[in-house]
Amino acid sequence: MKQFLKVLAGIAILCGVLYGVYMVVPEYPHDMIKSFVQPVFDVEAKLRIGQVKNLDVNIKGLEGITYQRALEKNTGMNCWVYNKDEAAGTEEVVFRGNGASINMKDVKDYGGKLYTSGEVKFEFHIDGTKVEIIPFIDGQEMNIKDGKHVEQNKEVLKMIVTQLATGIQEE
Repeated sequence: MKQFLKVLAGIAILCGVLYGVYMVVPEYPHDMIKSFVQPVFDVEAKLRIGQVKNLDVNIKGLEGITYQRALEKNTGMNCWVYNKDEAAGTEEVVFRGNGASINMKDVKDYGGKLYTSGEVKFEFHIDGTKVEIIPFIDGQEMNIKDGKHVEQNKEVLKMIVTQLATGIQEE
């Protein structure tokens, strides 16, 4: 009986250490782990992630392509996670991928450089039937919220999604 209790205590300590490590790892590895576990235990997360993955990108030249196909095609180590804030009443699905090459050299307000092997993140903010998409490249938000860049934000989003979907870079 003592041996059984020792084994049980060892398992509990190991689980505690693993959980502690999980809580302190950076955001990307944290989401990577969460993306494997979350759909198994959270039906709502699995449903919302599936709905966002299957949204049509609605970009000329990419007709019939979903966000899953567009974002995952030229990125590696992809993960999708769902976050819900009950108190604020907000939902979001987050996509992460790395190894992306995106040419933003002609768009000065948004970094103005060529990203190679970049980390991309897309936040899909869900408000009822409305979905707002905010792209990030290497941790920099590609959505300027000053009221002056509304149309340019839409064009930058289209540019990033198109380049991820096609792999085309314009020099």
